[in-house]
Amino acid sequence: MRSALLTSFCAALCCAAVISAGAKAQAAPESSAAPLSLATPATWTPAADGTVLLAAESAAPAFSSSTDAADVDASLPDAPVPAGEGQAGAAHLPSTQPIAPKYTVVILPGQGAVPLSAGSKVIFGFREVSSPFSLFADVLSATYSQAVDSQPHYGQGWGPYGQRVGAAVVRGSIQGLATQAVFDPIFRDDPRYYVLGRQHKFLNRVVYAATRVVITRTDSGHNTLNAPLLLGYAAAAGANFAYYPERDRDFGDAATGYAGSLGGSVLGMEVNEFLDDALHIIHFRRN
Repeated sequence: MRSALLTSFCAALCCAAVISAGAKAQAAPESSAAPLSLATPATWTPAADGTVLLAAESAAPAFSSSTDAADVDASLPDAPVPAGEGQAGAAHLPSTQPIAPKYTVVILPGQGAVPLSAGSKVIFGFREVSSPFSLFADVLSATYSQAVDSQPHYGQGWGPYGQRVGAAVVRGSIQGLATQAVFDPIFRDDPRYYVLGRQHKFLNRVVYAATRVVITRTDSGHNTLNAPLLLGYAAAAGANFAYYPERDRDFGDAATGYAGSLGGSVLGMEVNEFLDDALHIIHFRRN
């Protein structure tokens, strides 16, 4: 069982790294805005009509993939307006505030974040599991599993390899959809990753990223247990009983796969936190 746990963990790490690196490299927009201070937990300020939510000055950045600043009405206030006062005399959003694309995965320091409705989270989940990066990660995971002959034990050869690829796609799809399209709307949590940023010490960022597997952000900007991810990955581990080979259908194998998936998720969070720094170092992105 230890050998199976190690191989499952390694495969999950590779999968998570590819997904996170690809998604962030594709989605995170450049910004010349100065980083915001992140000394305190992030808070969000809703607009009066609840349609736009911006990260406050202490908030960590968020992550998204398709909406730009033009989708946000610049006339909306950046703070709640008392009942009965309407928007008269309300402060306008700062014109220099960059807004992260709506469906991006990572929110960078200094970016505002468009809030996601329950329906938007469903779309977010389907976009993620159907992205080329997710599919490539599934193939990479299956290739590693084939090379070391870890679970699912379909055997060797092109036929079993195809079965492994199919199983990896199913597992990854269940994990993503259960987490983002089902449990995130139910628990009212934000599926995006908010980067802590270079204003903080390296070790603090490492710990912060690793704990995002068990701690997430609510729609209102507060920290809470990451029940969507924990339950979504558990659902995927349980679903393995439906299509894994007979020898891999017991509690020990399910626990091994679950632990490996969570380990891969930890690595994915670390990539989310530090990939932007790496892109700056190799001059792929301007400051």
